[in-house]
Amino acid sequence: MNLLNGREVMESLKISSTLLYKFRKSGMPYHQLPGGRAYYLLDEVEDWLRQAGYHKEKVWSK
Repeated sequence: MNLLNGREVMESLKISSTLLYKFRKSGMPYHQLPGGRAYYLLDEVEDWLRQAGYHKEKVWSK
């Protein structure tokens, strides 16, 4: 299991913070302990992106 913080997800996916928050608002899966930061499982995020209609060429786009 590869648990990443927001910055690590942005680096892995090569996306901006604006796009990360847009994805989260659209339902991208994340995990959070009470009062803590959000953490992401890269496999879950990439599966969600594919199901949401995004595809990866050099960067994630629709």
